[in-house]
Amino acid sequence: MTKVRVLTLILMVCLASLSSCKKETKRIGNDLQPTSSLINVSFTNEQDVIASTFRVPYLSTKMLSSVMLGNMNDPEFGISNFDFYTQFSLSTSSQTWGDNAVTDSVVLNLCYSGFYADTTQNLTVRVYEINEEMYADSVYRSNMTLECETTELANFSFIPHPLTPPDTTLDRGVLRIPIDVALGEKFIANEAHMETNDDFKEFFKGLHVECDMNNTAGAICFFNPTHSYSYLRVYYHNDTDTLTYDFTVTSSDVRFNHFSHDYSASQITFNDTVNNQKLYVQGAAGTRVWVKFPNLAEWASTQADNVVVNEAKLVLTGVETDTAMYTPPTKLVVTAAKFDTDTTYLIIPDQLVSSEYYGGSYNAEEGTVWFRVTEYIQNVIKNGTYATDANGLLIYVDQGSSVPRRWVFGGPQGENPVRLDMVYSKINN
Repeated sequence: MTKVRVLTLILMVCLASLSSCKKETKRIGNDLQPTSSLINVSFTNEQDVIASTFRVPYLSTKMLSSVMLGNMNDPEFGISNFDFYTQFSLSTSSQTWGDNAVTDSVVLNLCYSGFYADTTQNLTVRVYEINEEMYADSVYRSNMTLECETTELANFSFIPHPLTPPDTTLDRGVLRIPIDVALGEKFIANEAHMETNDDFKEFFKGLHVECDMNNTAGAICFFNPTHSYSYLRVYYHNDTDTLTYDFTVTSSDVRFNHFSHDYSASQITFNDTVNNQKLYVQGAAGTRVWVKFPNLAEWASTQADNVVVNEAKLVLTGVETDTAMYTPPTKLVVTAAKFDTDTTYLIIPDQLVSSEYYGGSYNAEEGTVWFRVTEYIQNVIKNGTYATDANGLLIYVDQGSSVPRRWVFGGPQGENPVRLDMVYSKINN
């Protein structure tokens, strides 16, 4: 047999082998359990699901890509107020003002990067100079504040226009806040502190920008502090020229958001596991939901055979009909609860599989969110609890440090209650 015929024969055998291996990819064990033996069970009533709304104590808000500013009076969640602190840097290696320099005006420019809620209402912002130094290696959280000067550098009212450029020279909206010229005069009088950026930051520790609380619906504005359109600009003249100088926020400048929530006029009843028809999740260190299945392990122990969970889904259904003003979060996250500290949580094994498997995305068409919690539930059934220091599940808004969105869904005693849908098999010993 010639070499060509031998090679041809080998190639034909390989191709036949490959074609015979083409099969639909399946999970291992899919065919071991007959479909007829799968059993569906849904835990929905008040004995099977316990849930309640809790507050989120705080979140880290340091060095986020956007800072949030505004005030929101939400009929369901009450009043939420957002302010921020930020350092500034010299835009050049040093700054000299020239002979007989005088400040003409000072403007704080903030470039919009988004918004939430009602932008047709007036907001009033105030600006103060910070008295405390901020450090790159320090922790800054949403419940922290810094000492500031009592004298206002600005008191400015505006209607947010995040999508409308203020003039034809810019390609996006900006907020221009007039600042007291006294700050510019302070900079000019202290030129010696502007020889290096370190000297400047020690001299000028930054600005605190806050928003008044009011009774209107209001909005939360997002600003990109490091954008080229964001700066603290001094307009001035000296003996020879009329000039401007910018102080900017760089990627290494410390900034953080402070959040406050007043739930006294809200619809939320906290820590209530008896009569909660609605459950509430809110980003920006707002609220979280605790869910537990107290009868699950006991139910499994009453089964004559071993229970193997084929699939378990935690299903949440929204109860608000109008979500245009207060858009629900695009994604939620569920973790195993840990109550020895306020903020520690445990990642459940289902989350480690993949985002598509785990779920958590809001379905706008159906108004629902689901999580696949199969492995978590199997552990509860097998061990009676997920872990010795865990107690149920906690539901949060994903990336809550930078997302102020909120959502209302059905509680155990309400319409469209939170439920655990489970498909399981019985395996004989």
